[in-house]
Amino acid sequence: MDVKQDLTNREIFSDPDAIKILQFMIRSARTPLTPETLPTDEIHYPDLKPLLAASSTEKAVELLGRMVEAKVLVADLVDKVPACPECGSFELSTRYLCPKCFSYDIARSYLYEHLKCGKVASDDTFKKGDQLVCPKCQTVLHNFGVEYRAVGAWYKCSNCTESFNVPSHSHFCRPRHHQFASDRTRFVPIYQYRLNPDTLSQVRRELLMYSDTVATLEALGVTAMAPHELPGKSGQPQPFDIVATVKGRWGAKTIAIDVLANDAGVPAEAVRAFAAKVKDAKASESYLIAVPNLTDDAKTLARNMKISCIEGASLKEATNALLGRGAFKDLAS
Repeated sequence: MDVKQDLTNREIFSDPDAIKILQFMIRSARTPLTPETLPTDEIHYPDLKPLLAASSTEKAVELLGRMVEAKVLVADLVDKVPACPECGSFELSTRYLCPKCFSYDIARSYLYEHLKCGKVASDDTFKKGDQLVCPKCQTVLHNFGVEYRAVGAWYKCSNCTESFNVPSHSHFCRPRHHQFASDRTRFVPIYQYRLNPDTLSQVRRELLMYSDTVATLEALGVTAMAPHELPGKSGQPQPFDIVATVKGRWGAKTIAIDVLANDAGVPAEAVRAFAAKVKDAKASESYLIAVPNLTDDAKTLARNMKISCIEGASLKEATNALLGRGAFKDLAS
């Protein structure tokens, strides 16, 4: 890695918002950050909203771009959308115009052909009350596609009375009322973002709060993969922060571990989410590590759902407590 690239990486790994994004993506490594279009035509990334509550979409996209430059993320093009050349808004309408006077006050009618006599005229020319009557031979028409057919559309301008078969068009920016032709339209690339597999190991080293726990387990001869997915009974893989394989006199056991830190206490919602994964995953044992602790509601829920939780003022303290539980305790003995 060159000096410039190293400096860029250091900026990313010292940015609190970038760290939040990377930690989320490590926990959901199979799911990219995917854009969605709001009813206002604005583009946003819904997964970023709870992570970067105070940041605008523009700032979030700028940060994602810097993370791509740092080669920790990969950007995959998913669309190119038109935007206003004046203000950059995606909130555009298309206006169909008279090619002569450029008024948008135009009306469309269809051209009908009477198949028997060959008369072609606008649909309003064929209308007589509730019936369609050929203006040439006065035949009353009933069956579309058999007696008559539509052969095209015809437009007329209410401003200058010009008739034409193909309208011109322009774009109209709804927020700022800018009107512009297609040749002035900005085309903005829209990306989805995923972790760069070439730098994933570096990201894990820099950001995983539980890397010391993995090192402690590996020092005991335990195979530890972080993060890792286990197959679920539902057919959906379940992600865990650490999946350890412990071998002993009883054979091999697969142990699923999640590590959560919250200064105010890990909430009940986290226990419920962990329980759902554990129920579906095929693991011999499972542990939720909470630093520094669970909230009172979370403790009650964990007891009721029979979820094994380990608390510790620090991750090191919680890791030491983990080694005294289940298969790890047997291994130590």
